[in-house]
Amino acid sequence: MPAAAAASAAAPGPQAASGATAALAGTPHPDVAGPADPLRTADLVDAEALADMQAFNDLKARRKKQKRKKIIIGAVSAVAVLAVAGGAFAWCTADQAAKALQDRAPQTAFVEQGTFTETVSASGNLQPVASVSATPEADGIVGEVLVSEGDAVAEGQTLFTLVNDELDKAVKQAAQGIEEARNGVAQAQNAVNDAYHAKSAGQQAAAEAQAQAQAAAAAASEAATAGGSADATAGQAAGSPASFDEASADSAIRSAELGLSNANLALRNAQSAYDEAVARAAKRTVTASIAGSVVAVNIEPGKALGAAAGAATSPVQIADLSQMTVSINVNEIDILKITADQTAEVTFTAAPDLTLPATVVSIATTSAGSGDASGGALYGGSMGGAVTYAVKLLIAEPDPRLKPGMTAKATITTTTIDNALMVPISAVQSDGAGGSFVMVVTDPETQDVAQRKVEVVASDGLTSVVKGALKPGDQVVAGGMEGLGGAGGGYAVADGSSGMGMAVSDVSAG
Repeated sequence: MPAAAAASAAAPGPQAASGATAALAGTPHPDVAGPADPLRTADLVDAEALADMQAFNDLKARRKKQKRKKIIIGAVSAVAVLAVAGGAFAWCTADQAAKALQDRAPQTAFVEQGTFTETVSASGNLQPVASVSATPEADGIVGEVLVSEGDAVAEGQTLFTLVNDELDKAVKQAAQGIEEARNGVAQAQNAVNDAYHAKSAGQQAAAEAQAQAQAAAAAASEAATAGGSADATAGQAAGSPASFDEASADSAIRSAELGLSNANLALRNAQSAYDEAVARAAKRTVTASIAGSVVAVNIEPGKALGAAAGAATSPVQIADLSQMTVSINVNEIDILKITADQTAEVTFTAAPDLTLPATVVSIATTSAGSGDASGGALYGGSMGGAVTYAVKLLIAEPDPRLKPGMTAKATITTTTIDNALMVPISAVQSDGAGGSFVMVVTDPETQDVAQRKVEVVASDGLTSVVKGALKPGDQVVAGGMEGLGGAGGGYAVADGSSGMGMAVSDVSAG
């Protein structure tokens, strides 16, 4: 019986297998013994092994399924990437082809009629039309400062004063010199008067003596008739009158007059010295030489000022801001377009909303560049840099907000043409013989073009003003037809064939 049991355990029959299955399900089999039965224990072990095997097989199946799924997803993704790449390549190829066609297609523009203006622009700085520095001509200590920055002043108005005791002393000494000179003149005048009086008195005395002598002579003559003794007495009476030296009197007068002249000269010299001293003293009061606005005050009361102080800055700066100028530098290419009295518009960095009219008032004849020592700057040299010339513009009515030194941009109108026919500069081509022409689209549907001669009147680098067989609204070729004006550039001329979809005919005669 044990051998049979072993055989049964080693090779279980259908019943044993059925028992193991029942044990896994937890349902007792009729042929399985109770807990003490050895066969029941063997059946339980076989059931656990079978469960492990089943779980292992399920795990392998799941992993295989997941791997297969990843392979499928990767393949689909690769196909999708290839499809996108192919689409992008196709789109790029098509876009490049479209651009190539577009680049090859001629560009056109329309003839416009209007006012053509050519301008030259440059930047510079604002300056007052006139500016002076109120600098004293005498040394001294600043006394009163009577103005402040921003004040409006009139010509001759006092700005500040200086204190200088030496100047006051000089004025007093000069005044004393005048008094002394006046006294000298009075004394000299008295001397002249005395000389004239002395001469007059001498002449009068001589005349009286002469009269007396004549009377005595007459008396003696009468007495002579009375007796001989009277002859001697009459002779003595006739020789007694004293003589008068008139030459000496005249010499005294001339000497007195010379003294008076010297005294008057001394008085004039004293007056000049006094006037000079007063003038020097008056320079202690500094006044405005022009009417304008005070733009700078660089002094304070009590500080030394003048030559002794060695001031490097202007004590008071006055500027006439009723008009202002803008100085700009124009390059040598444009300077020949600038003439006096041309109009301009000026804008300002500090006031972007402000635009003021201006007029060209001066143009430099020499270059503003820094030439070499050989004189290159005198004739336009600038050490290899840009050659420029200074141009000054006048703003007749500046805005009160503007201040000297502000940055300004001037745009000068150099050319104005009314009712001008204008085309892009690229539309004008050379015929190789000194002439110019444009290609006019004669049929917009077929894109046929005709060559028409034109004369270029003016150009600003972007637009050309032309004269010829054109009218406003004509469509002209502005690009994409290189070489058309010569051998045809791939376009048939006159025979109606076309290149790039455009037939070209030559109608230059009209």
